[in-house]
Amino acid sequence: MPRMMSGVACALLTTSVVVLSANAIEDDLAFEAEHADAIEFPMAIAEDEDASGGEYILSPNGRAGWADYEVEIPADEDYYMWGMVQKHDGVTDSFFVTFDEVARGDDNDDNPNTWDIGAAADIWLWDPVSGRGVGGDPREFELTQGLHTLRIWTRENNAWLDSIFMSTEEDAQPVLASEFEGRGRLVEPKAVRYIGQLAVTWGQLRVGN
Repeated sequence: MPRMMSGVACALLTTSVVVLSANAIEDDLAFEAEHADAIEFPMAIAEDEDASGGEYILSPNGRAGWADYEVEIPADEDYYMWGMVQKHDGVTDSFFVTFDEVARGDDNDDNPNTWDIGAAADIWLWDPVSGRGVGGDPREFELTQGLHTLRIWTRENNAWLDSIFMSTEEDAQPVLASEFEGRGRLVEPKAVRYIGQLAVTWGQLRVGN
């Protein structure tokens, strides 16, 4: 049974956790969702033995909380993104995705920042970020060389996010950050500085397994 990490509401890490691949496509990036540079309450870190690294992130409240990731882009490129995700029904299956402090937008059908999860319920699976609607074309993120802030916002409560993979290739095969070890450069996160207290317990969350 997964358990909520106690004492984590908002966390700020002192280093980026982006992983660069040496043997795969040069521009690929992979990182654990729980290794965010900042997590805004009520988004929080939880434990699941089936998740990569044993942890993932979620929020118990819809449209509340987010996680930020500082990513270094080596050259001007269009990127595609995948998430290792888990949903539990049709109302726990979406996030918002933006870069560089762009507003998440509203809930209308034309909002391109909405990421509807198309994976099967109650199991960890890779799902492409494809914008509004399941099964649409993969979303292209036009990114320039340099540092960018990726933000994953809560849209629906209890949508789970374990890992993130980015590539300049639309048909790339997503790889977990843990699978880059020994092949590329892994920047380990340093100690977390806690800046809040968790106001919910695991028992208050709907869990799918």
